[in-house]
Amino acid sequence: MPRVHLTYKFINMQKIIFLAIFVFISVSSFEQVLLEDKDGDIILRNQFRKDDNISLIKLNTGDQSLGFNYIISTKSKDENNYKINEFGIKAKPTEGYAAVFSNNQFSPGIKFSYALTKVRLFSRNVKDPFIDWANIELNYDLDKYSLFNQSNTFEKQFYSKNFNAVNVYFNYNYLITSGGRSINSKLLFTIKAGYSKRNNYDDLNSVTVEDAVSITDPGTSTERQISKTRTSKEGNFEELDVYPLIFAVTKLTATDSPESPDAKKLKIGYTAYFKNSASASLPAQNLGIIFFLTKQDKSGIRNPVFGLNLQADDPFNIQNANAGFESRITVGFTTIFSL
Repeated sequence: MPRVHLTYKFINMQKIIFLAIFVFISVSSFEQVLLEDKDGDIILRNQFRKDDNISLIKLNTGDQSLGFNYIISTKSKDENNYKINEFGIKAKPTEGYAAVFSNNQFSPGIKFSYALTKVRLFSRNVKDPFIDWANIELNYDLDKYSLFNQSNTFEKQFYSKNFNAVNVYFNYNYLITSGGRSINSKLLFTIKAGYSKRNNYDDLNSVTVEDAVSITDPGTSTERQISKTRTSKEGNFEELDVYPLIFAVTKLTATDSPESPDAKKLKIGYTAYFKNSASASLPAQNLGIIFFLTKQDKSGIRNPVFGLNLQADDPFNIQNANAGFESRITVGFTTIFSL
């Protein structure tokens, strides 16, 4: 029988180096229009961008994903009434980077996404004291998970589970401005709701299985063991119909005159959000804040380039997990840079 050990979440050295490289790249970039939380949910979709098309590369250490987005805007035709088409793809190892680096183990997870944004629903022109926009977001997930069942026969203890899911979200944003093009450190209010097909894979118990083979030297009777480890999840895999609802408030940073020395400086903004995911099981609630650095581009618009996400899972202890509040706090990093 293979040896089974419970494992815990940790950040290994390879992951830290990987993160540091992307942080360095992000500081030298100049354009971002998306900001994700640690679970990969888009909290901020900023409509302030250049008129031409944009290609973005995204890294999120929370869900351990790497993504690419291509964005097409019609803003150059009419700045008071335009649309934005956004195409995306995201890939990740469903078992995490630790399994890839430590065990050369990889189970793929891919997400395809499309979003259509309509800028200005109730606001009319750039002189209005507010700007609003809405979008519809469609995602299609293709995941492959590794599972372990110790009660099965030896050759069937490891098995794979494919998971395909369609997700639909509606998003409305309301930005208070002082009129004109400058956002002047005003607030952005966001509400997001929709339907998501999810599973409980992340909630299952993590296990490390070690397969050992013994070799005996006939001459010396010395026994040598060769072992190979593999990580997996153990438990009852379930698929869930989830109806997420997200409220967020974002404090945006002020733009500066291109001649001002502050135009080249990095500034700090933040997003506070609350997520409630209703399902047939106990509701999942998350309370979080994202601190992000912004950099001003050549068009005079400031956008986030790096985010630090602090999230409290089940902040009100509705699930009665008997875990302290501090143990339910998780940390993630997000960064996006343009090509």
